Amino acid sequence: MTQRELPSDWLTGGILDAEYKRYILLAWIKQVERDFREVKIYPGLGNLIEQHRELQSFQSEQKHWHHKLRGSLKGLNFASRRMIYEHFTAHPELQSYLDELLSFAIPQIEKAMANGRNLYEIVEEHLKLEPVGVQPLYRDEGYLFMYDESLKTVNNYRFSKSNIIINGEPHVRIKMDPVERVKKSLNETFEHMKLRLTREFPEWPNPAVFLARMSYTFPLHEAALPIARRRLTRALYA
Repeated sequence: MTQRELPSDWLTGGILDAEYKRYILLAWIKQVERDFREVKIYPGLGNLIEQHRELQSFQSEQKHWHHKLRGSLKGLNFASRRMIYEHFTAHPELQSYLDELLSFAIPQIEKAMANGRNLYEIVEEHLKLEPVGVQPLYRDEGYLFMYDESLKTVNNYRFSKSNIIINGEPHVRIKMDPVERVKKSLNETFEHMKLRLTREFPEWPNPAVFLARMSYTFPLHEAALPIARRRLTRALYA
């Protein structure tokens, strides 16, 4: 394991020692916050949110288990997941271990999440998304221009939108494929850039094109592009 990774079974796998597990968690959070100091928001923020969601769900089920265990165990069907009830009754020290670790881990993750969300808001504040030219009715495919005003560079991507189902819920996925990285000249406008790409890729004769304009330089893949992708998703729904 590297400090950038938190094993999916870090809470319940291996040695069930609360102090050791706190060390694993804090080492991971320390690396995430080190990335935050470099304005590398992703994948750290997404991983924090996912871990927080899982721990809260685990804690909620813990309370459910406690409620179930207050009554008599007679007549209950210990099938499937409910075997945990019997396991916890036989090993109260395991219950204490989980309670202690969850009470420690959730606030630590929430603190790191707050730092990441603050960074997200700062980057989003300095990133403006706008259409380039007249937008077609069909906007499931097109181009995203990532323009860094400080460096005068443009990273161009072809995007495609698709609808997917995750855990029974509909979601939108935006796929990004890099096209080019160019220096922005004074003579070429973004409308000219759109026309040039249309000539180079004639299979997309009338693409939807959006410009993400950044007034500060941020890490492209760890901050600017993921946030621009989210802004683009909202724009395509508008």
